Amino acid sequence: MKANFLSLRETELEPVFSTLDKIVESFLSHSKSPILLFTGEMGAGKTTFIREWFSRFGTDSLINSPTFSLYNIYDSPKMRLYHFDLYRIHSIDEMENLGFEEIWGRDGVSAIEWWQKAETVLPKENRIQITIESESFENRTYTLEWSEREIS
Repeated sequence: MKANFLSLRETELEPVFSTLDKIVESFLSHSKSPILLFTGEMGAGKTTFIREWFSRFGTDSLINSPTFSLYNIYDSPKMRLYHFDLYRIHSIDEMENLGFEEIWGRDGVSAIEWWQKAETVLPKENRIQITIESESFENRTYTLEWSEREIS
């Protein structure tokens, strides 16, 4: 696993986005659908990160939290994004009945908030882990982790 650590303000996310762009593009160029796994406390900025990152690809969609719908689909000229929020999922049985495994790692890019609830049914490959930790009200630390051997 490779990891990058950056402590930035939300208005300074371009270095993180550039790194993520390169990783995602590498997966897609090898015909692999990346799974972005977001970790962070409630209010850490997971949905904001996803909105700001994906909006750069020319989508016309208003990207918001899928907390109540469980997932949203967004298109851009470059790719399709499946945005999942598993916060309201209570059991693995509930998860399996939703059929999300038919999407994760099989089409477009999947961004999953509260992914730990689905750990046992998530594909083990194509993962990019993104951890957001609040240092202060203005600064957060962003950690990106991925396996380089999966995209080489």
